[in-house]
Amino acid sequence: MKRLSQSVGRRRGGGLEEPAGDWNARAVLRVYRAFARHYRPYRGRLAIALLCLVGSVTSAMLAPWPLKLILDRVILGKPFKHGFEFLNPMLAHDASLLLGLLACSVVVLAALEAVFSYVNKYWASGTGDRMSADIRERVFAHLQRLSLSLDESLQSGELIYLVTTDTRAMKNLLIDFPQDFLQRMLTIVAYSAMMLALDWRLGLLALCTAPLVSFLTQRFGPGMQRAIRQMREQESELASIAAENVASMAVIQAYGQEGNERDRFNAENQGSLESQMQALRLHRLYGRLVDLLVASATTAVLYFGGRFALRGDIPPGTLVVFVAYLREIHAAFEKFSLLFLGLARSMVSGERLMALVGRDIVVKDEPGAVPAPPLHGHIEFRNVSFSYREGQDVLRDVSFTIQPGQTVALAGPSGAGKSTLLGLLLRFHDPEQGQVLVDGTDVRRYTLASLREQVTVLLQDAKLFHQSVADNIAFGRKGATRADVERAARDAEAHEFILRLPQGYDTVMAERGDDFSGGQRQRINIARAMIRSTPIVILDEPLAGLDALAERRLRSALRRLATERTTFIVAHKISSLARADVVLVLEGGQLVGRGTHAELLETCTTYREFYELQRVPPRDGASDPHAGTAPYRNGSMNGATAHGRRPAHEGGGR
Repeated sequence: MKRLSQSVGRRRGGGLEEPAGDWNARAVLRVYRAFARHYRPYRGRLAIALLCLVGSVTSAMLAPWPLKLILDRVILGKPFKHGFEFLNPMLAHDASLLLGLLACSVVVLAALEAVFSYVNKYWASGTGDRMSADIRERVFAHLQRLSLSLDESLQSGELIYLVTTDTRAMKNLLIDFPQDFLQRMLTIVAYSAMMLALDWRLGLLALCTAPLVSFLTQRFGPGMQRAIRQMREQESELASIAAENVASMAVIQAYGQEGNERDRFNAENQGSLESQMQALRLHRLYGRLVDLLVASATTAVLYFGGRFALRGDIPPGTLVVFVAYLREIHAAFEKFSLLFLGLARSMVSGERLMALVGRDIVVKDEPGAVPAPPLHGHIEFRNVSFSYREGQDVLRDVSFTIQPGQTVALAGPSGAGKSTLLGLLLRFHDPEQGQVLVDGTDVRRYTLASLREQVTVLLQDAKLFHQSVADNIAFGRKGATRADVERAARDAEAHEFILRLPQGYDTVMAERGDDFSGGQRQRINIARAMIRSTPIVILDEPLAGLDALAERRLRSALRRLATERTTFIVAHKISSLARADVVLVLEGGQLVGRGTHAELLETCTTYREFYELQRVPPRDGASDPHAGTAPYRNGSMNGATAHGRRPAHEGGGR
């Protein structure tokens, strides 16, 4: 049977769906709508950044005008017009003073642009970092609620990539791209309007390449986006491979599979590199074509503008402004290629995150749910049916009642539904039919937090954290004191070995507690369960995998944990089943037996055959280290049916 921690990690349907198709304006807007709420707390900051952006573009647009005025008015001596006639006396009396003022205005305009640009970048970039942090917190909180319902195809490396890399990319999507796009568009629109106002003929000539640039953007954008999407997917797979290898390094080395794993990693790495190079080739080609178009427009403006200036149709300074503006427009168009390449990268992250945060919470508080009062542990399953996939029932019409303080053992072959049954009690899932009641109330009427805080779950695999021993034990109850921690450790028979550690309770454990023995880890795990002191306890094979000495030392601690509490035990050994007040036998999703160990031996064929399998050694008489105790996986019912034996791999359930 799969352990509870594995079983509840499944759900009906598929895992996180990868975005499909090329991005377009609608796809971009969908992502923005999904994350629009993160703009609201920073509206003031964004307004300041926008005003400074307009000021920066305006200052840059005015930068060539001192040179134009110096050339047209000071050097050529042409009088001022259009409201600036008051400067003509200064021009006639002392042109050098006007020259100095115009020269100084170059520095003033540059300083204004620098100040506006600095404030704009500071507020915008800081806001982007804050929004990315907010999204990361939102994704992490959402992931915590989804983690028990995500499809197992969503690997741990992919989840890490979502929470770290993808959320960081949202700064570019939500702040950097809109800001840079707006700046380029303001530059192009403002400069184009000014050129048309100065001379409409040269203005139209300068802008004739704009449709071609737009065509190139539409032509190259999807290809760059596809390459970037492929690269991101392979980077996510790389993260998953790396996470798997780090977690399973001992197995990989023991089986001599380092070379195969290295080849698998290198294959994905090369695929990611090829996708990146494809995106780079398209980007470079796009950029060079845009350069060629803008250079052609500049050549045409210089040629025809020069002819207009020679004929006296335009002042020479106007030609200088046109060339300066064309250079800025050229830079804006050139940066558009980088801009859309960055958008392609960010859209992949945005769509992946949108798919995650847009996923409905499978189990959540019902409307009108109330906090659970202190529970007594009266459990009732009333005609409960449940399936992970349509047409594949895991539990069918299961009914039973457990009195407060009773110890209940769950027995049955793999896939019988034992872990699913416990998952329903914890509301990791909700039944499709029937009710799960605690103290006579449907668990759906309680808030999730208030229900789960009154249930203790002790798993076979002690999930310990890279924190101190005291922190790991105190994890079981918020606000636990050091005295509470030490009392729980004594009850779990862990106090003595903890005191022998270098820093005692303050000793920091390695990741997953790998620097402790299996028995030590489980004793700390039991202490963490002890400190919760809840009315309902679930023990999911907490002694599996331990040697006989460690198992014997921990049994007394587990008995103290279960005293006067309603306790469910997922049991595979007859010794555990015999001590239970009630044994529930599940097979094929149905309750096929209920009673004490002695009663079931008389009334339940499935249970009696399970007992015989543990009691009788293999028929071939071969030497078997488990003979007489556990010929099938330490006494598991894996392989046992109501009519005989079945290979363990046929279970396949939860």
